[in-house]
Parts: sequence; structure tokens; C-alpha cells
Amino acid sequence: MCAKKSKPLRHPPEGGYARGDETRQRIIDAAIQVFGEQGFDAATTRQIAIRAGVNPPALQYYFENKEGVYYACIEWMAEESCRYFQPTIEKINRLNNHEIDADACIELFCQLLDVMLERVFNTTIPQGKILFHARAQVGQGPADAFRLMRERISGKLNCAAASLVARVSGAAVHDELTQIRTMTLMGQAVIFHLTRHSMLDQLGWEEVNAERLTLLKTTLRVQCRTLMESWRAASQ
Repeated sequence: MCAKKSKPLRHPPEGGYARGDETRQRIIDAAIQVFGEQGFDAATTRQIAIRAGVNPPALQYYFENKEGVYYACIEWMAEESCRYFQPTIEKINRLNNHEIDADACIELFCQLLDVMLERVFNTTIPQGKILFHARAQVGQGPADAFRLMRERISGKLNCAAASLVARVSGAAVHDELTQIRTMTLMGQAVIFHLTRHSMLDQLGWEEVNAERLTLLKTTLRVQCRTLMESWRAASQ
């Protein structure tokens, strides 16, 4: 489903620190690693403080408690993800305001998959961050952390992608089948993010160079086109 508005940050920007505060960012960076490695329940504010090189009271000043640090991590990851994917999302939304044919929608979805793969293999993503995301996906965190993470990080992206599937298939964007189809298409790229090391080992690759990235993009494009064209044909 498209994202709903998430609850506000535990500390708004005007609440006693500058948005770009170096110490606050250092705590967030350390917390993402610790939460990823230990999980929310096992992680402690002391571990986070040691990793960040600050005194434990600094965490209380900026975030109040462990839960506050965790939500700040989600917000930071959401902002980072938004900066990366926003140009593609805006392009999809802009074209959705006009009459575009199914072929254009399919090409846009293929471009989205390209960007997702580039995000995985052309940027350095710390292992702790991958683990943080994976743990949140299986519910290892505060009660509403998974919902917040889905809304803040993947909501806009999923909504834009679903709009393309809906146009091609002729179904409503919130239809269950549209949502399932969208998840299966995007899952082709997401799996490389969550199981990157396993994938490299299975393929016998030490790294993904430009040639291999092109191979991955081409493979996903072929699969995406095949599925979306079959949905278009079924709707006619």
C-alpha cells in the first residue's frame, strides 16, 4: 500500500540540537551497526555509546532512550533512501500525470530496477545496515518499528512502482493482485540487497563489476518485461 504519514521524530529539529550535528550523526551511525549486529533487544545504549565514542548521557540528551535511538536510525535511513530514489520516483509520478502507454510504463519499471541494482552494487552499504534492515523486516525491534520502516523507507517507492503495474494490467493500484505483482517484480532486486554475500558466493564472484552489473540488469529487465507484457495481454 502507499505510505501513510509516520509519527514525528522523538526529538524535532528544534528540540536542542542542530540537524547536522556531528555527535548525533556519529551516534546514529554506531547505533545502526550495533542494532544490526546485536538486534534491538540485545543491544544496549552503553554498547552504542562506546562504538560512537561518546558518553552514555549523550544518548539521553539526543534521543532519550534506546527506542529513541532506534527510531532516529530509521528516520536517517529513510532520508538517505529518499535522496537516492527521489529522482526516479518523481519521474514516474510526473509521467503518471499524463497519458502514457503500457510500453512506457514497462520501461519505467525496468529503469526502477536498474536504479535499485545500482544502489546495491555501486554504493558502499555497511553490513550492519543490511542486518538492521533485515532484522526490522522480521519484526526484531519496537512494536511499530516495522510499520514505520515500511512507510518511511519503501512506501513511496512501492507506491510509484504499483502505479506502473496498475496502468499495465488495468487493475486498481490498491488491488491485492497489483500489490502482489509489484512485490514480486521489486523482489528481484531486493534479494540482492538482503543476500548479497550469499549471491556472490553462489555465483563464484568476488565482486560485481560493470559487466556483471549489466548482466544482472539485463536479466531482470527480460523477466520484468515478460511478466508485465503477460499481464497487459491478460487484461485485453
